[in-house]
Order: sequence, then C-alpha cells, then structure tokens
Amino acid sequence: MRAEAAIALTKLREVRNALTQPGAPPRVNLRDYVTEGSPAWRMFVLAVRVPGYSVRRETMVWWLDAVILGLERAASGTGVGAAPEPHSVTETPLRRLTVAGIRRAQAFLKHMREHPDADRTPPNELLFGDTFSRPFDANADIKVGPRRFSTRREAGAYLAPRLAPMRRQVLDDPGVWSWLGIFYFEATAPATLSPNDMTFIFEHGADASTPRRSEQQTYRHYLWGSWRLHEQHGEKAAFLLDQPISSWDDLSERSFGSRRVFNSLGVVQTILHLYTSGDRKKSGYVRSPGGLRHLLRVLPQLEMTYDVYGMELGALLRVLPEPFRHWNDGTP
Repeated sequence: MRAEAAIALTKLREVRNALTQPGAPPRVNLRDYVTEGSPAWRMFVLAVRVPGYSVRRETMVWWLDAVILGLERAASGTGVGAAPEPHSVTETPLRRLTVAGIRRAQAFLKHMREHPDADRTPPNELLFGDTFSRPFDANADIKVGPRRFSTRREAGAYLAPRLAPMRRQVLDDPGVWSWLGIFYFEATAPATLSPNDMTFIFEHGADASTPRRSEQQTYRHYLWGSWRLHEQHGEKAAFLLDQPISSWDDLSERSFGSRRVFNSLGVVQTILHLYTSGDRKKSGYVRSPGGLRHLLRVLPQLEMTYDVYGMELGALLRVLPEPFRHWNDGTP
C-alpha cells in the first residue's frame, strides 16, 4: 500500500503540473491523464468520491491539490501509503444562498437555458462568495462533497444522513436548497434545460426581498424531492427512487404534486401498486378507466366516508370501485 500511494502521489503531481502549463485544455477528464484502475486513479476516487468526469481545468486542479495534500500529510504523519479519509478532502460546509445569491442563481440558469453549450460549472463566487451565500450553521458541522446522482435513490441516500442533525431547520429553507441545487448543478442537470426549468432553486417571495418556498418549486426540486421521497417512503417507493433524478412524468407529478397524496403512505403505495409492474409503468395507466387520473378523482369522493389518506395499502384497495380491479390483478 505504501508503494501504491507513492506511485499515486508522483503521478498526480505530474498531472497537476501538466494542467497548469500554458495551452492546457479548458475542460479536463482525468481518464485522459491517468489509467483507470491504477494507483493514482484509486487514490483520487477514494478521496474525491467521483471518477474523472469532464470538468473545468480549475476544478480538476483544485481536486488534485486536495488529494495530493492529503497523500503528503498521510506520508509525513503515518508513513507513505495511508490514503486520505473518504469524503474528507473535498467536502465543504453546507451554505445557503442569500437573496442576492438566489437572483444570481436565476441569472446563471437563464444563461444556461439560452446557451446550452456554455460551461456548466457554477461560478465560485455564487457558491462561496460572502455576497451570494453564507454558512448555514457553523455549529451543525454539516458537510457535502462532489457527487454525481444518477437516480433519486442516490441523491436521497447521500443527503439524508448528512442533513439529519438539522432536518427541521433545512426542511423549508429556500437558501439551503437553492445552494445545494446550484452546488450539484453539474451532477443533476439534464443536457438541455427547458424554458421553465427552475428545479434547482426556490423562487423569491412577492416582495422580492425574502426567499420563500414555492409549492411548485419545492416538489419539483430534484434534490429536495429525492431527499423527501427517501425519508418519507423509503423502499416502499422503490420504483420512484430508482428513476433518473431529472425524470418527470405523470406518475411523478401525481405522486409529488399534492402534499396530501405525497404525505400519505397508503396512497403513494396504491399508485405504485396499481400502475407499475417491476421496473416499468403499465400501459395506459394515466387516462384509462381505473387509471391514475380516475383514482385522483375518486379519492375525494371516498374521503366523504373513509379516511383515505390515513389508510394502508390493503384497506384502500378494498374500498376502490370496480374499474380499479383490472389494475390490481397485475396485468398491464
């Protein structure tokens, strides 16, 4: 292990030196400089917890500096070969965007929508400058690091334990979620943003002076929605958890869009039980008799007699009208 760490340190120093020379490319993929699976690759991934994505050269140099420093400290303190602690090298304390920061984030997203080929790296001054952001709570010791989230499950599982100590405080904090949305923009944004895609920040209040939580922005916020789904439903909503983090369809809209529906364990389970099979959605599940939209029209009627939003899956299935039996027998 000591020999591997020494080899990794030498190679990573070489790469860092190459990237700081005139003519170095503006965007860098570590795979172009380091063999995947080599000691340098393994030490880098162990510390940063991301593989060699194509990122701005400055970002890669910053990562390399952190990994090299960790290896050098390990070498001088406990002998060459002690790897940096996972997550510890590049994690940063949680911050929250100010009102000015949210405006700046909106401008950044607008620019990205209008120029889809532009550099997707958020400005450092937006994320870490005192004008646009502030530490969330120095005493909370909440830190996050570079990650790439392919699914809601990955995002929820990563954020849940980190935010747990201050769950109540961050739940409705637009500054925190706006900062997280921009911090993880490169890791969550689809290749092309839609004209109305604001799923990375929460909008301003009517007076534009105090950020407020927007109902629409809340449940469509990629990270907030993934975190809440993981917390509220866990494996009972595995189908939704395993969807790509930026995906959005009728099933997601109807499950997330109403607080009463989303907060009801029984209703969300019923939706998934009736209209999904394994890893796919059943054909015609939206508009057919007994389909999803029919269900959401029937629930208020049943509520006149039953506590539908408090019922468990089995009890709810038993009181649904005849058209829903077709969807309950497992056929598409």
